[in-house]
Amino acid sequence: MFYRWAFVSAALCAAPPPKVESVFPVSGQPGSSFAAQIRGSNLRDAYAVWFEGAGAAAEILKIEADPKRKNAEIAFVTVRLAAGFTKASFRAVTPGGVSNALLLSSHPEEAVLEQAAAHDIAAQAQRIARLPAAIHGRIGESGEVDFYSIRVEAGESWTFETVSSEALDPSIGIYRPGGSWFDSERPIRIAFSDEAVSYPNLTTEVSLTHRFEKAGEYFLRVNGFWGHGGPGQEYTLRIHQGPARSAEKANDWTERSWTRSLTTDRMTELAARAAPAAAKPIPIVDADAEPSQVPVVPPAIPVPALVTGAIERPGDVDRVRFSAKEGDKLAFEIETPETTLPLMNPYLRVLDSDGVEAFTNVFSNVNSNGNASKQIRPKTMFSFPRGGDFILEIRDITAAYGDAGMKYKVLVRPQLGHMGEVKIAADALNLEVGKASKLSVVTDQEEGYEGFVILSIDGLPDGVRAMPATEVEPDSPPQESMAKRERFATKSQKATIVLAPGDAAPLTRLPVVGRVHAQPVVGGKLGARIFVKEIPIMVVKGGA
Repeated sequence: MFYRWAFVSAALCAAPPPKVESVFPVSGQPGSSFAAQIRGSNLRDAYAVWFEGAGAAAEILKIEADPKRKNAEIAFVTVRLAAGFTKASFRAVTPGGVSNALLLSSHPEEAVLEQAAAHDIAAQAQRIARLPAAIHGRIGESGEVDFYSIRVEAGESWTFETVSSEALDPSIGIYRPGGSWFDSERPIRIAFSDEAVSYPNLTTEVSLTHRFEKAGEYFLRVNGFWGHGGPGQEYTLRIHQGPARSAEKANDWTERSWTRSLTTDRMTELAARAAPAAAKPIPIVDADAEPSQVPVVPPAIPVPALVTGAIERPGDVDRVRFSAKEGDKLAFEIETPETTLPLMNPYLRVLDSDGVEAFTNVFSNVNSNGNASKQIRPKTMFSFPRGGDFILEIRDITAAYGDAGMKYKVLVRPQLGHMGEVKIAADALNLEVGKASKLSVVTDQEEGYEGFVILSIDGLPDGVRAMPATEVEPDSPPQESMAKRERFATKSQKATIVLAPGDAAPLTRLPVVGRVHAQPVVGGKLGARIFVKEIPIMVVKGGA
């Protein structure tokens, strides 16, 4: 770790914590050393860049005011990446504490910096001499466009993909030399890529693989999709011949998400978040299996079962049948492993033996203004008032789309009360000596969970105590009218943990990593101690 100390007089009074907003370049080649710029606020007294993980280090060379923004700074640093580096989050450290995190990733290709000279038209395109390459560039102004030229051989396939700062929504295009009646030098676009849709929790990065039929010179264009640009909007354009990278899924537990992984070990996973209990693997049933008799009879599934299939064409409806007894409480979970909302909108419907609809995964509610809305949900629960045979249907709610990529999984299983998501909004904690701070933790109680949850924090800095506390809840807005709320929503409990550094607690020059764990307790039996989150913590000098 490389850093310079700047504690001196700045450490004698409380300072606001720093904030980092972007880094350029946003990625680097493993085994290399390169200059980088970190933009943010309250960075003037930063003395270290702290990486969460091994393989990367940075040394601050100087800090200057950002000429393009008020009350902002740029830290000029040297970054060194180990040979095996893949990616790591980093934070700035000041006497006021530790900042939020930004991600620095890696690329195996040779790095190329965007040229300073204008290259916003094809005729001035920056020449990329060798491929593969990783181009580090910026969209520094609204409406800015960057052109690059490459030379390829006939039959070659190349993949073009971006890694960009959070502020940038990039798009890329491939052009060949051509011309039009109006402009003899106007290039002709032959391929284009932006992310399929803009939707919460979906990446804005783009990837495009193209096979070039003819040898020659081609142009690449990079720009902000809506024409936006400005400070902190940076990108790496990777050009390589390997497959496009696959989207990574978070390892954190997510209960009510369309993209969380449903496996045959789901019951075991749920049991680990409740009282210790044995669970058997869940069988898989293919809902797309060819029918073996006419008229078509949906395949029968046991409970529990993991139903797999795809909405292969517009209007496609897959069906399976199952039996339930009076009083059975079942949970129905849906995963969209490839195409997801809003392109794919799985509509689940359960019918009784007479063809009467028993329930769906459509959630209806009316807000305090009287406005009604309906949404499909990835999880619904149902208590069967009558036993019998039932048909489960799965299709796209629009009935207008369908292809082999619109895959789904539907897990039909008994309900199991368990600890759901444990949510901690805090990204870092900067504790002032002699002053208590709170950490709020929200625990979901899924499927009628009646136990309680033990929360603990390991690895606190010296002289810091963690204590449970209560606080007055603020007034809540009027409740929405939610039909069948118990089928679609879970109950939650909020806990407050007070962290208090004593008057003699030593200051921390670098963050200490605290690890939060949660442990379910049901009927006096302790379940597994489950890791929830790592939180960098610093103890800083308090104000006068």
